[in-house]
Amino acid sequence: MKVKNKIFYILAAAILISGCEKDPNIEMTSLNKLGDEFYLGERVLMWASTEGEREDMTYEWKATGGSFDGFRTQNRFENVWIAPTTPGTYEVTATAKNGKSTSTKTTSMRVTQYFFDEFQNPTYMFRGNGWLQSNLVNSNSGSDFIPVISNANNPSLSTADIVASGTSAPNMRRLLNLAELKAPFSVKTKLGWKGFFRTGQAITISMLFVQPSRNTSRPHIREVRWSFNPTVNPTTTNNFQIRYEIFTPATGVAVFSGNTAGAFPTPDPLLNPSAGFTANSGRNAIFALANGQQKAFTFSLTSDYTFIAHVDGVEWFRSNGIKDWITKAKTQWPDFEDPIGREFRIAFPARANANETGTTIAVNSVYINNDGTILNTP
Repeated sequence: MKVKNKIFYILAAAILISGCEKDPNIEMTSLNKLGDEFYLGERVLMWASTEGEREDMTYEWKATGGSFDGFRTQNRFENVWIAPTTPGTYEVTATAKNGKSTSTKTTSMRVTQYFFDEFQNPTYMFRGNGWLQSNLVNSNSGSDFIPVISNANNPSLSTADIVASGTSAPNMRRLLNLAELKAPFSVKTKLGWKGFFRTGQAITISMLFVQPSRNTSRPHIREVRWSFNPTVNPTTTNNFQIRYEIFTPATGVAVFSGNTAGAFPTPDPLLNPSAGFTANSGRNAIFALANGQQKAFTFSLTSDYTFIAHVDGVEWFRSNGIKDWITKAKTQWPDFEDPIGREFRIAFPARANANETGTTIAVNSVYINNDGTILNTP
């Protein structure tokens, strides 16, 4: 009996000691996010800062909109929130847990527009987050393309400095597949060149469009292309060209606006030839850029397909060229599909030869809006 009583007291004491052990106290001091304003479908890095016993600590993440990156969704102190494709203010909540001890923080996520990039964080913005490139110098030794970022701490001055790597056409491009981009929309990019620019060549800003999903043999608008040469003398040499391309899959023929052969309906030019322009090109001092200078270039398509172009916040021209072509197409085919944006692209000169210095383009920002607002500020 004495042995049994001794065993009983030992067990009781063990239970008592165990019951008195407290779960470690934890406190989430902050819930952090990379940025304060986000675009549709943006992948946002988030992380919790927590004090206390970290062993056995787990995390739970919740959101009132959007979703979390699959393999990082739960149990970790960091996560990637994927913004929804509708503007609004959403809440993300993280809860740290260790036994029965928990601590929770919530932060608001403001989703404002279709897309924007001010090129401040090279690693995050160019590593698996939507930008693609061809024939550019890579500042990263890994497989991901990362450009040099200048003035990263100042959004008004920061630039992605992209450099031609060889004799093939270089470009930087953004896929527009996170949410459907239809008119009305507005695209603005602020850029310039620095150090070296190949003589007699042009910078091109383009919007490419999706081939319609129905009646795939019909003609459709495939691209709006705006090119300008920043270094030639505009008093003696044409320094800009702006046009749109019609592609007919049934025949494989591509025709730019102002060309009357090879497409039906015939694409009317954006520029009015009677105003002193050719069908697509001309001369204008507003396209001259000195070394290190930047200007904002904006083109918009309104809800009725009026095309409007601005340079540094000043309207350059507006045109019914695309509007009239879509009207003719819808008269011919009443179920004709509206154009949908597929890709935004910036292209610039390749090297003339392997020994030439590569042209450098400094891209300050890119904004794409789809709420009808024209992004016409400098």
